Amino acid sequence: MSHAPVASPVLAAPDGMSSTTVLVLTALLVLVVAGSAIGLLVQRVRRRRHDLAAAELADRLRRDAHRDPLTGLLNREGFLHADPAAGGAVAVVDLRLLGQVNDTLGHARGEVFVRLASDRIVGVRLPVLTGDAPVAARLEGDTFAVLLPGVDGHEAHTAAEDLRERLLAAYLVEGVRFEPPVVVGVAADGPWLADVPAGPERTAALLRRADVALAATRDGGDPVRCYEPSMGERAARRLRLIRGFSAAVARRDVRVDFQPVVSLGERTVVGVEALARWDHPELGLLLPDEFVPVLEATGQIAELTSFVLDESLAAARRWLDRGMRLSVAVNVSVGNLAATDFPDEVASLLAAHRVPAELLTLELTESGVSSEREVALPVLRRLHALGCHLAVDDFGTGQSSLAHLRRLPVDQVKIDKSFVLGMGTEYGDVAVVRAIVEMGHTLGLTVVAEGVEQVAVRAALAEMGCDVAQGYLVSRPLPARCFDTWLDSLDVHPGVPGATAGPRTLIA
Repeated sequence: MSHAPVASPVLAAPDGMSSTTVLVLTALLVLVVAGSAIGLLVQRVRRRRHDLAAAELADRLRRDAHRDPLTGLLNREGFLHADPAAGGAVAVVDLRLLGQVNDTLGHARGEVFVRLASDRIVGVRLPVLTGDAPVAARLEGDTFAVLLPGVDGHEAHTAAEDLRERLLAAYLVEGVRFEPPVVVGVAADGPWLADVPAGPERTAALLRRADVALAATRDGGDPVRCYEPSMGERAARRLRLIRGFSAAVARRDVRVDFQPVVSLGERTVVGVEALARWDHPELGLLLPDEFVPVLEATGQIAELTSFVLDESLAAARRWLDRGMRLSVAVNVSVGNLAATDFPDEVASLLAAHRVPAELLTLELTESGVSSEREVALPVLRRLHALGCHLAVDDFGTGQSSLAHLRRLPVDQVKIDKSFVLGMGTEYGDVAVVRAIVEMGHTLGLTVVAEGVEQVAVRAALAEMGCDVAQGYLVSRPLPARCFDTWLDSLDVHPGVPGATAGPRTLIA
């Protein structure tokens, strides 16, 4: 029995469609399926590459968030995650030089200096760390932090002294030599950290206390200070002063007292020194020695100087209107002299109060001008060109030299009161005062003696030829109203008979 052949289903074609067409459609279907598979594969590869790139970017951003872009060191946030081991310490190092480099050579050269400093810190090998490089961070400007793991307080202080010693060497930037006055604040682990968990919180606690210790170096003495609980109390007091100063000026809690200045030859009152006082509602009467360093450190000194200048020139105008030509001496900070618009402010205040420029004396400390001479000199020259007198205060305690004085456009030197007070008992102080008087006169300067409290000292100064004196023998600093009352109590000599009307002469 015979059977009919069976047709293959693949080759079977629907009615009206050839087998060739079927083959073409099948091939196209295979291509579409393969293309889809390949597309899915490519998409998966691209997604994986994107995920890897995103992960790498996230890692880089995390690293960058913890790194200082200029030096490559850790930044403050990165340093907080460098957790010290139990018994560790943190040292905060301030080179206190970046501002001078920036002002002298520009900010680009300042960045060069910062990189040089960071290279030194990274390259330091401290014996207490058994030869390992310290973990370092750049906090801001030329202030760095160094982690000292596994050390106690004594070892931390030793390491900080060693670190400072290695950073003191002069820096040569664009051929200019700079010597940094490095200071270091240290905080070591102790019982006060017992309740602070390990990690960023512990590091932050150490860093805050190291900053407090660093601030304490501004009070003088040891340039390396370890944190002590009493420093926290002083820091809190300083913070209160910083936050309350502007409001105190607005409330008139800050005032200006005046101490008379008398010519030693004629015993006449020739001027006053303006001295700021802060009548704090909680801390009592504060003298400049306490609050001026705080204002200098925080940049608020400009506000104080503006206030004292305004009050002093208003008083000078008041005295002129009464027929008394008294000069006023106002202390200025190195921070004021770093501001290029300071001479413009002085000129504006002189014009507003209609006071001749020669009745304003601006006093600057010898040590301050010595350390920032290149920055201050252009501003001093502009002030002198206005007609103001310039005086070097506390002379004899800083870098005293004829060459130094000759470079400054000054009119007066004020002998530091420590030498004047010692004249009654120390022959050496008498010799120092005599030398300063002779040196000042050689340079054509007026010589002022501060701290005159004894009649014998006043007589000795007059015999030496010292020009002007101030001190408790004449009068203590007095509030404005009390000073006016004191002036009214003095003997008054009118001008020379027959001459044009002029200021009265006050005999103290």
